Amino acid sequence: MRPASFLAVLIVALATGGCGRDKVLVGGTPTPPRIYPLLVNPYSVMDALSTAYERRDTTEIKLLYDDAYQGSSIDQTDPAPAVLTFFKADEVKHVAALARAPILNVTLMLSINMTRFNDPADPPGWTTIVNPITSLEMSDSSTTWRVDIPNEMMEFKFVPHTSNPTSVDTTWKIVRWTEIKN
Repeated sequence: MRPASFLAVLIVALATGGCGRDKVLVGGTPTPPRIYPLLVNPYSVMDALSTAYERRDTTEIKLLYDDAYQGSSIDQTDPAPAVLTFFKADEVKHVAALARAPILNVTLMLSINMTRFNDPADPPGWTTIVNPITSLEMSDSSTTWRVDIPNEMMEFKFVPHTSNPTSVDTTWKIVRWTEIKN
């Protein structure tokens, strides 16, 4: 998770369970229902991120982040701002901690106006979406915490993956997440 506004919600969430999947029998074999979109473009990755975060599903979270993922966050309203750096394992641990917390509901709201663009400074194939998250809400049995994200700049960068050079099937993963609170 990120500092700034999100950090306050994280602290409350950790101070105040679990995640499971319903099984459906198909041909006598338990099969989980498809609740996540295919990761065929960065928008579907963001939708999957929202759902996985809300379900506190570390298995799906692991699929959404590239192994080379690096996130960074800085709160420029802090008198002594420091850049915090996160890796894929940190994001997975964060979601696992949420799953252990006595939080009843988590809602990660995405913008309905996400715009994808290619940044010429990025490696070939990468693409970017700016400010895809609008708010985060968590609640336990007695309190609801909501963080709206109007004074933060978030930038998600995505990298394509193909199973082999001749494949037309491409999946996308988050490779960078930068957050700056102004």
